[in-house]
Amino acid sequence: MTTSAAQQTPTGSKALTRAGGIAAAAIAVSLIWTLAVPVLGIDLTVTSIGAAAPQTVDLVTILIATVAVSLVGWGLLALLERRGKGRVWTFIAAGVMVLSLASPLLAAGPVDARVTLALLHIVVGAVVIPAFRRGA
Repeated sequence: MTTSAAQQTPTGSKALTRAGGIAAAAIAVSLIWTLAVPVLGIDLTVTSIGAAAPQTVDLVTILIATVAVSLVGWGLLALLERRGKGRVWTFIAAGVMVLSLASPLLAAGPVDARVTLALLHIVVGAVVIPAFRRGA
């Protein structure tokens, strides 16, 4: 027996849309990292606020952070939806994305590295937030 997209349960469709958003964000940051680091030669080595030593941000770190933060956002959205407050999540997620920009923008390091890292934060939010809301 086959099922069409129209016959999917709302929960299954919602989960698929959100998982797709996470996958799309991971692909987007991979493309940006590939363009920035190997192609343009940007060195993503910065010293975070309060850190003693510089840290190089590699693709694996970016992908882990993208998936982890997205899953936390998904969990918060699911919790808020159960309480009938799902719409509040969009404002929380946008606020967290804006606040997350402080880390790359205030880090010590080359401007091109900090701008690239900030762009990665923005892209994850720009992909995940609408995808999660679409699934709501």
